[in-house]
Amino acid sequence: MYVVYEVLLYLVLLLALPYFVLTGVLRGKYVVNFPLRAGWFKHRAESHDLWIHAVSVGETLAAKPIVDEILRQRPETSMVFTTTTITGQAQARRVYPEATVTYFPFDFAFAVRRFLEHHRPRVFATMETEIWPNVTRLSKARGLRLVLANGRISDRSFPRYRAFRTIVGHVLRKYDRILARETTDRDRFIAMGAPAEIVEVSGNVKFDYEPDSAPLEIASQLEAMIGDRKVVVLGSTMEGEDEALLPEIEGLLAQQRAFVIIAPRKPERFEMVAALLATSSVRFVRRSELPVASDQLPDVLLLDTFGELAKIYRYATVAFIGGTLVPTGGHNPIEAAANGVPVCFGPSMSNFREIAQVFLRNEAGAEVRTASDVAEFAARMIEQPELQRAWGERARTTVLQNRGASERTARRIVELLTEGHPERERGIWPGGRHDA
Repeated sequence: MYVVYEVLLYLVLLLALPYFVLTGVLRGKYVVNFPLRAGWFKHRAESHDLWIHAVSVGETLAAKPIVDEILRQRPETSMVFTTTTITGQAQARRVYPEATVTYFPFDFAFAVRRFLEHHRPRVFATMETEIWPNVTRLSKARGLRLVLANGRISDRSFPRYRAFRTIVGHVLRKYDRILARETTDRDRFIAMGAPAEIVEVSGNVKFDYEPDSAPLEIASQLEAMIGDRKVVVLGSTMEGEDEALLPEIEGLLAQQRAFVIIAPRKPERFEMVAALLATSSVRFVRRSELPVASDQLPDVLLLDTFGELAKIYRYATVAFIGGTLVPTGGHNPIEAAANGVPVCFGPSMSNFREIAQVFLRNEAGAEVRTASDVAEFAARMIEQPELQRAWGERARTTVLQNRGASERTARRIVELLTEGHPERERGIWPGGRHDA
């Protein structure tokens, strides 16, 4: 099975190579991390207790309370933290300064072996549903204990996984623990072939998010631009949303004393959104161009940087969660809600299904159908301060009432670290290799 998989990987690579080369030349997207993902490291090899993998920014932030709890329970834990995306990498380097932060290896056997040889982890914990056959197989073969944390199976991906149950189940059976976010996810993992005895519901660690209290680099400039205006944050917007929202922004600014912050989800959208704003009637400035003259205060700030949106929410009167008016699966409303900000999101929330249900059930978030609905919700929050405070308080309370998954997840990981390999504690790597 794995030989066929490896052959298919190489075939896909050959077919997709022109795209990767072109994208790398134009955007630098794959060139920067290719050597590290192929297992070519410049820093010296060293052993780590724990390897945590998070795909991008959201998963990287979600892992923070787990990491904090692991270190509280077992302070000596050494860690290598991997991401797939460039934005996730930048966030991880900020959030985990004490960890070895690098890129997740390509799932080619040679790259995985080089990664394991170089970083020598004992336990591998992957966030959400990063199921890679060679990483799983080769990690298990080297004696690692495996955990799938905060596991979820989306409505869209479940039929595909179930169709390949024989293959997927073979991979899932190599895990020691699968920690699902909710009962639906647990049932789906079992239907995909995971043994029922290793799958448990631990809750959603994203509810354990703590608002970042560190100062925002542009705080003084932002506060000067905002003045006494109410702040509308359009966070993690995707293609199709900015185009639909811009006319509504123009109308909102004409009717309300408001300041709008737009934060596109993907860096490649920065230029596109800037071009859209340039054709509109609003005065805008890019975060990368600050500071601005005091007599040229804008109506809109385009947040064209990495890792600042979470801190921006503390200034928000109301927030729209992007990726939800277009069919992308949605984004996480908890960062805004934890700051006591009323949130609205569209119907496309399949990746955050249970979170959306909890917010809607508690009247802590509003579902909107169109860009016009977003503007209408924002206007209500601006015009009715008491209503805004009530929505914000329900949002914050909803987050607080659903915490605890990080502690449960960390406890399971620490259990595996404690079991460990006695020979490793004596400096001997499984298979006879000594730690360097």
